[in-house]
Amino acid sequence: MVARPSAYLGKNLKIEGYETKLSSSNIREALLRATGLCINSESWTGIPEYCRFTAALSFSEFDQALKCIKLFRKLVL
Repeated sequence: MVARPSAYLGKNLKIEGYETKLSSSNIREALLRATGLCINSESWTGIPEYCRFTAALSFSEFDQALKCIKLFRKLVL
């Protein structure tokens, strides 16, 4: 699944040892640092401002990934 994380772009993330204003070029690293979830960035997709989230996971892995996204949403200011 390829999507533009527009709800997060321009918002701030501050966690222990890391602070950034989210952009399409740094959202992958921010999500990984904040939750451990790894997505593919725009440099991987080749589509500016669009990231790739792999949906071909087991049910438990997919549920865990959704929990990570919900946690990230809570962390973004």
